[in-house]
Amino acid sequence: MKIKRRRIIIDICHPAEVHHFKYVYRELRKRGWRILFVAKRKDVSEALLKAYGLPYCIFSESKKGLFKKILQLPLELWRFAKIVRRFRPTFIISNLSVHSCWISYTFRITHIAFVDTEHRRLLDYVTMPFADVKLTPDAYKRSLGPNHYRYAGNHEVSYLHPLRFQPNAAVKKRLGVSENEKYVILRFVSWQAFHDVGMHGLELAKKLQLVQRISEARTVFISSETALPEALRRYQMKIPAHDIHDALYYADAYIGEGATMASEAACLGTPAIYLNKLKLGYCEEEARFGLLRQVDALTPQSIRAILNIGKTEQIAKSCEEFWQGKIDVTAFIVHFFVKFPASLVELEQKSAVAKESYRG
Repeated sequence: MKIKRRRIIIDICHPAEVHHFKYVYRELRKRGWRILFVAKRKDVSEALLKAYGLPYCIFSESKKGLFKKILQLPLELWRFAKIVRRFRPTFIISNLSVHSCWISYTFRITHIAFVDTEHRRLLDYVTMPFADVKLTPDAYKRSLGPNHYRYAGNHEVSYLHPLRFQPNAAVKKRLGVSENEKYVILRFVSWQAFHDVGMHGLELAKKLQLVQRISEARTVFISSETALPEALRRYQMKIPAHDIHDALYYADAYIGEGATMASEAACLGTPAIYLNKLKLGYCEEEARFGLLRQVDALTPQSIRAILNIGKTEQIAKSCEEFWQGKIDVTAFIVHFFVKFPASLVELEQKSAVAKESYRG
């Protein structure tokens, strides 16, 4: 069976999803597909969509707090449904968002979910049954039931693969650092996602302590989802959002509360400290390669570990080993849609072989 109407809506609820699908968009456009990014206005999502010249529309503002998110849901569903009726997609892509799951099911549109967050079990109960296909990294541990398939990569691999990403050293000039100057990127998140309910980040005193200790030997730049307090504003990173991966590539280390950026740093060969109590999930693979380490509290011991992290020859070697087992995820996604539904049969056959091999 050949797909007659080659149209996709890509649901963007987090800025990283723009990166995840920007190359997919370019490859499918060459093949005559029409694609629309439908986004919530969150952090730098819209800035990234504009920077990459991607066709998009904003259908919602990202609200803070679980209660406000629930109150806004009916309006989001109505607006999303309106866009779907007008665009008439063959597929909807999301990270198991509520509106994509429910609206795709209502309109009988094939919903492909790319999932990597393992600690969002409660939300999965009301979304997972409505996804036609669930694709996860092979390091993803949970079983998502029928139509769950794994691939040799992760979301960050899709846009940081050497075939897709080439670092631009001009970012050093934009940052204002010299050629050999060592710098560290810190990341503070807003703690407003569904899976962040009941969690909180570092207190201001701890942030100040961390910055002060790191800045004794290396330059510090801070990326933050929320406005920084006066005491930290001079450290704020002042580059366009789409330059962040260049900055991460040349950094000596990444330290932060955000798992996505920790994974990005690890993929780029920049050692990462994940400052968070949430489980590593698929990032455990990067931790096994020594590219990433989790710290759940700032103690004298953990601060010493943070101060000692930096690029070494061993880190570079470990990064090479990590990439040896990874596919070109963008090519995998493009093939999936261009060859659908034959590509789904391929996944089913590979999954069956893998399960049989596992049984011994």
